[in-house]
Amino acid sequence: MKNFKDKKIIITGGGSGMGRHLAYQLANEGAEIFITDINAQTLKETEQEIISKGGKCKSYVVDSGSEQQIYAFKEKFLAEEKYVDVLFNNAGMALGEIEFMEVKDEHLKKIIDVNMWGVIHFTRAFLPTLISRPEAHLVNTSSVFGIIGVRTQVPYCTTKFAVRGFTEALRMELSDTNVTVSCVHPGGIKTNIARNGIHYKDGDKSANQFDEVAITTAEDAATIIINGIKKGKEKILVGVDAKLIDKIARWFPVKYSGLFKWIHEKKFKK
Repeated sequence: MKNFKDKKIIITGGGSGMGRHLAYQLANEGAEIFITDINAQTLKETEQEIISKGGKCKSYVVDSGSEQQIYAFKEKFLAEEKYVDVLFNNAGMALGEIEFMEVKDEHLKKIIDVNMWGVIHFTRAFLPTLISRPEAHLVNTSSVFGIIGVRTQVPYCTTKFAVRGFTEALRMELSDTNVTVSCVHPGGIKTNIARNGIHYKDGDKSANQFDEVAITTAEDAATIIINGIKKGKEKILVGVDAKLIDKIARWFPVKYSGLFKWIHEKKFKK
C-alpha cells in the first residue's frame, strides 16, 4: 500500500509511543485515523494533536485485553464507518525482569490477554472487512523477543513469539486475497512500555535501564514501519539492534542463548 490518502486506519495503542507517532504520520499523509487505547487522557491528546493540524482522527477507549470491549468496538466502528483499510495491532504491555516461577498468575494472564489475545481478537473482528477491500493491510507488532528467547522475560517472549507465529501462518492463508500481512519486530524503542509495565522489583530502575539501551525513537520507529508497509515488506525490523538480533538468531539458532546468557551475567556483575 503506497498511498494512504483517504484510507481508514485503525491503530491500537494509539495513546502513546509508536502508536501515537504512527497516527501522526499517517494523518499527515491524508489517512482517516481511528485510535484505541486504555488510557483515555493520552488517547485524547493524540486525537486533539492530529485534529489541531487539520488531520482526521477519532479516538475510542478500548482495553486490548478485553474480548468484550474489542467486539463492542467493532460493532460501533463498522456501524459508523462501514469498513477499514488498514489495521495496526500495536497495543502491548510488558513485565519487568522476573523469573518465570515468580510471575503471578494474574499477571501472566494479563500480558497474554493484551499481547496475544488482543491481536487475535482485533484481527478476527476486522478481517472480514479487510478482505472485502480492494487493497488492505494487516500489521501485527511482535518484537525482537519474538525472534529470540530471553531469560526473565518468559511471559513477554511467549506472547511475542505467538504473535509472530499467528501472523506468519495467517499470511499464508491470506496469500490469495488483497490483504498484505506484515509482522513488525521492534528492538529497543524509546517509549513508556517498560515504565508502564508491571514490576516486581525497582520499576524506575528497570525503566531507566531500558531507556539506556533503547536506541530508536518512537517517531523513527513509526517512519520505518510505514516505509516497510509502502514497500510491501512482510517482516519489518525496527532499529539496528533488531537487525543484528535477527542475524544472530539466524546464524546461531541454538547457540545464541549462550551468548545472551553471558551478556545477562555481565550486566548483573556490574
